[in-house]
Amino acid sequence: MAWFKTYRNYTLILLFTLLIASCTERIDIELDSTYQRLVVQGAVTTDSIRHRIILTTSSDYFANMPSPRVSGAVVELSFNDQTLTLAENMTIPGLYETAEAFRGVPGTSYELDISNVDVDEDGLYDDYHAESTMPGGAELHSIALRYFTTPIISGYQVLMYASHPVDQRDRFGFRIWKNKVLLTDSLSSYTVFSDDLFDSGDLPGFPVGFLSDDVPSQAVHPGDTITFELESIDQAYYDFVIDAQLEMVGNIPLFSGPSANIRSNISNGGMGIFAAYSILRASTIHEP
Repeated sequence: MAWFKTYRNYTLILLFTLLIASCTERIDIELDSTYQRLVVQGAVTTDSIRHRIILTTSSDYFANMPSPRVSGAVVELSFNDQTLTLAENMTIPGLYETAEAFRGVPGTSYELDISNVDVDEDGLYDDYHAESTMPGGAELHSIALRYFTTPIISGYQVLMYASHPVDQRDRFGFRIWKNKVLLTDSLSSYTVFSDDLFDSGDLPGFPVGFLSDDVPSQAVHPGDTITFELESIDQAYYDFVIDAQLEMVGNIPLFSGPSANIRSNISNGGMGIFAAYSILRASTIHEP
């Protein structure tokens, strides 16, 4: 019977090999083109700056070029019974800026209106609208650095000491700077946080970032200045970031539901986000 067991084992191995090979068959998926959509990117913050809006159009998945810019649009920003018309930058198409710098005010509703745009090139102009009310009420007291090391990784944790109203449901965004250089300079490295799990309203020593010794741009040395930026964002901006980051990393597990469009607060089928958020900053100088 030994020969029979050997024959059976070889047969099972062969069937398993054929099964694995059948799972690696190449499948070409055709991604057809679709109609273009307006993509909006812009915000009003509490910084005293000339606030800007960037208008582009959507493009095909495999388009190996920057998204086309939208020129000649009429872009208006309204708040507190006044309307500002943003002018298009003379050297950067699709970039629209306020004529003067101003600070956004928490609790204020800002409305964005875009017209004179024919993205689908059907000969008819389309109008787009978005609005956002700037959250506020949070307080950023200080930040601290704490060294953290394991056999795999080492570096400094950035700890935030902050508070916010207990009866207020807040959403936050985190950014970290080192010596005036923004480290979280992409959407994938931008962190958003919900306070749903913190009923007390206090965030004492809450970890908001990690600066690795193995990444030259992050490694902290004596005399370096680390600045933390706490942004109070609205629900629409929070949802947009969560959806966009999920699309970048892909769905897990492998057989999860199909991808969906990223949520947006732009009307008329527009994409992207218009946000109004307040900013608080705190810095610390690393000393050995």
